[in-house]
Amino acid sequence: MTIEDRLTTLESLWSVWADNGRAMTGEQWALPTRLGGWDVRSLYAHAAFWPSAFTGLVGQVRDAEPTHATAAALLRDFNAPDGVAHRLRDWNAASARADATTFSTEQMIERFAGAGPRAIAAARRLGPVAVDYFGQAILRLDEVVSIGVLEATVHLLDLQRALDRPADVPAGGLAHTTSLLAEMAPPVDFIEAATGRRAAEIFPVLS
Repeated sequence: MTIEDRLTTLESLWSVWADNGRAMTGEQWALPTRLGGWDVRSLYAHAAFWPSAFTGLVGQVRDAEPTHATAAALLRDFNAPDGVAHRLRDWNAASARADATTFSTEQMIERFAGAGPRAIAAARRLGPVAVDYFGQAILRLDEVVSIGVLEATVHLLDLQRALDRPADVPAGGLAHTTSLLAEMAPPVDFIEAATGRRAAEIFPVLS
């Protein structure tokens, strides 16, 4: 996918998130999720971090070679046994719960409906430049957008499960997330697991 394709997919996902936020009742915001101690409000707050953070990322252009060629390469490092995904798991959970109490429903929805689209417009003007990815890596902007698509897709499924709704995710988000997760897996192990030739001990590839 080109950067424009990825940005269009991300924009469609964030639009669905905004629509869900507007439609949920007070009781639904308080429902439990399949993510441990997170209720729907904490999940939504966690997901809403991304469109807000993307605003900062498009302002972090660097004249430097990427430290990782692809989003998959960076996510493999993040999800290694000693990677940042494991080290910051408790911090991420605590931050989501704190944001859920700090920000109003309207403020969280606005991140998807307002801040996110504005950042996407800025990214369209920049193209596939390299950016500083939260001080953890230098990554091309199109690959950063891929991570945003994955985050929005995976957590949208979490949200829909919590609301007891059938999975209803933009097709572009599903296709790109599937491709990215497959790219993260060791290729031979993935092929053999996917074709039933060995047990699927390679999963999960993402924590």
